[in-house]
Amino acid sequence: MKNKLILAFVFAFTGMVSAQQVPQSYLYGYNPFLINPAYSGLSNCTEINMAHHNQWVKVEGAPITNHLTISSRIGQQWGIGGQFMLDKIGMLQQVSALGNVSYGILQGKQRLRLGLSFGYNNYRVNPSNAIAFDPSDPIVNGGNQSAGAINSDLGIMYSIGSLELFGSVKQLLKTYSNFGYGNFPGYVQRAHAMLGAGYQIPINNIWEIRPNILLKSINNVMQTDINMDATYKKFIRLGVGFRSQVGVVARAGITVKEKFFFGYAFEAPIANIASYSSGSHEVMLKMTLCRPERTKVAKTRLDTIIKTIERIDTVFITQTERLVDTIYIDNPIEPSNIPDNLGGVSKTILFEFDKSIVKKESYGELESIVNLLEMNPTYKLFLEGHTDAVGTEAYNIGLSKNRVNAVRDFLILNGISTERILLQHHGEGKPVATNDNADGRKSNRRVTVEIIRP
Repeated sequence: MKNKLILAFVFAFTGMVSAQQVPQSYLYGYNPFLINPAYSGLSNCTEINMAHHNQWVKVEGAPITNHLTISSRIGQQWGIGGQFMLDKIGMLQQVSALGNVSYGILQGKQRLRLGLSFGYNNYRVNPSNAIAFDPSDPIVNGGNQSAGAINSDLGIMYSIGSLELFGSVKQLLKTYSNFGYGNFPGYVQRAHAMLGAGYQIPINNIWEIRPNILLKSINNVMQTDINMDATYKKFIRLGVGFRSQVGVVARAGITVKEKFFFGYAFEAPIANIASYSSGSHEVMLKMTLCRPERTKVAKTRLDTIIKTIERIDTVFITQTERLVDTIYIDNPIEPSNIPDNLGGVSKTILFEFDKSIVKKESYGELESIVNLLEMNPTYKLFLEGHTDAVGTEAYNIGLSKNRVNAVRDFLILNGISTERILLQHHGEGKPVATNDNADGRKSNRRVTVEIIRP
């Protein structure tokens, strides 16, 4: 087998054979930044990901790859990150380090991001343990060699609703690593183009599935990944896939304490190397660190505000995901004591995805409530929470408690006393629409804010 690997290297150096140079991964669905620089900064959290891939177990000299990726967001649009890779196959070792920057052009229901990575690849050849057919082979007799070249990746991603599309080019620039071998042009980095698509489909209150596909082109040779991934209660992930010219893949992952994710994949070869190998294994650990932010916004005085208000509108707090608001009671009110003198006008307050951070574009809605309460010191505020029928009770209670408290804290920071704010919840017991479709669930995810007049 070593002989075959050495011959393959000789062919690669002389340009007679074009092969895949970017290491394989079976868990890129759990860390898309690994194959597309546009995904850095997609969430408002810092993600640290470590992965180990042992390919073609029992085949001597088979690839072993280690990855470390870090990505985070700066502000609302910019993302930064970095990748470090150590890959070894036979007598060739590759060390790669890349820095990354991305930018979000569209935010909200539609998202469009561009990403660029730039760095350096170092290649080392160590033929000391090689078994060669030809003792005079210049690579075998050339001793340890080292060479490097500039490396760059380019990526784009677009999503609307449940549909996600992306494309990337790994090793965008065609560069050469010139070893000290006579009459050889060097090791050339070839572009690896990738196109992918996925669609999230909710099945019921606890299961979601995501069919997805990835097309890879290396020197006009196509490879296709067809995958089906499922998520159970937002913390267990399962998946199966087929990779053309390679084999079938099974993977699984679990989230622990909302910060740590453990993933594992096994590939069973059904072509080429199948008779030699017992399969490939990949493990990963991802740590997600989200820093809660709370911004105090300066009060805006509306000199022209109408001082006599007959009706105050209901404020609906909505967000972009499905696991949402069961409101936790901090200051419970007995049903018999709910005031009759409540008003009602409709506004919308938006939250960051899966967080209790109010989006900046919703500050104006909250400020208008602050202004009204300041001009009417006898008025009080009644927050009443509702939820759709998706998600576990424990998760929704914690998340919705943080969100309703975020509204309360905003009001307190802007001068409204705690005694003027009352809270109550109804969970999913008072839906205003069906929970059988996305639009209905969105309507049920709400917190009503009503003014209590004396």
